[in-house]
Amino acid sequence: MLIPMPRFATRCLALVMVLVAAGCASSPAPRVTRLGDGVFTSPSMQEAEAYCRNFGAPMRLANPRLKPAPGAEVSFRCD
Repeated sequence: MLIPMPRFATRCLALVMVLVAAGCASSPAPRVTRLGDGVFTSPSMQEAEAYCRNFGAPMRLANPRLKPAPGAEVSFRCD
């Protein structure tokens, strides 16, 4: 049985849209706040590293003299 082309194209397009929506919903975005002048804050060091990794940039703490406590909010830059 031959499938009409418009129906087949519609089904393929619907499948692609569902897969894209599922892919976007499955990966959580890092919670980052922009402070200005290239400085960001994040609730944890891991989320800050993940945010910079999205751009392939190394993470640098905004104030390297202060060691953040585990799980504490950090200020950082992506250089």
